[in-house]
Amino acid sequence: MDFNLTPVQNAWQARAQQVVYALAADASTEDIVAAAARAQLLDVEEDLLSAVVAVEAMASTSAVAGVTLALHTCVLRSIGDHPAAESLRRGEKVGALALSSEEQPTAGPRLTGRASWVAPLTAAGLAIVGASTAGAQLAYAVRLDTGGVSVQPIDTAALTGVNCGHLSFDSAPALSIGPTPPVMARARILLAAAGLGMGRRALQEALHVARAFNRIGAGGEQTVQGLLADAATELDAATMLTWKAAVAREPSLADASIAKLAVTEATQRAVARAAQVVGAESFTVGHVIDRLGRDVRALELFAGRTEALHEAAAEDVMRVE
Repeated sequence: MDFNLTPVQNAWQARAQQVVYALAADASTEDIVAAAARAQLLDVEEDLLSAVVAVEAMASTSAVAGVTLALHTCVLRSIGDHPAAESLRRGEKVGALALSSEEQPTAGPRLTGRASWVAPLTAAGLAIVGASTAGAQLAYAVRLDTGGVSVQPIDTAALTGVNCGHLSFDSAPALSIGPTPPVMARARILLAAAGLGMGRRALQEALHVARAFNRIGAGGEQTVQGLLADAATELDAATMLTWKAAVAREPSLADASIAKLAVTEATQRAVARAAQVVGAESFTVGHVIDRLGRDVRALELFAGRTEALHEAAAEDVMRVE
């Protein structure tokens, strides 16, 4: 199914594809962000849907590049007039985000405690973390190279290159950038976009194999055609939910949660169905379906586990006007 995009959104999609094709396979997060800046993919004046289609286009070729662009874009569009905003927009620094709420620091004049699962971490980047202060949940921006911040790196099982870690704060200076829900809404929308890219790549791989072995069309296998049709249908539906969340005047946490939930489930099933179509070859270490099977797990865990997404969506559905 083809969706209508504006000329600007089409341009962002095309530039993102060109950027990811030009990147080396082992490109660092710094390389990815710098390349996105050169391609003018970090302009916060453009609508969020432009960023969404760019993230999806990148993720369809490189999950690492797509997730990196998603997280950096979320930070850039959330920090407002923070002094580091311009260096992030120029791609000179990388934005990182705390992807789990299981551990949060406390905020007085400074941050104290720990934030878990922050990514992508770089030596001189800027991180946004949620913190408790006076009974409220606020988002804080903190420089990773400032005093009072220490990093505990994590060896992850997937998304190799998106460096994750826990941050510990010992009276670290930070700047409040407002409530956490708008930040989390942007994160869920943009990570949903990365998930769409992964799902589309899985479907593309399955289609390639099915065509190569004449498993679709006249004389094709009905089972294979059903697997492909189901994957395409669910990915299109998840795309519409993601776009709905992206075009809202103000990011809605409920809409973003529903979109990320739909994308997570559609992409996981698309990868599983692609493995059925591709067959035993998909079990080979390093095969694109093998990599996607590991990378897609991040969607279920980062910026809200599936249970948290259900809770956010249900609260909105059951809200009394």
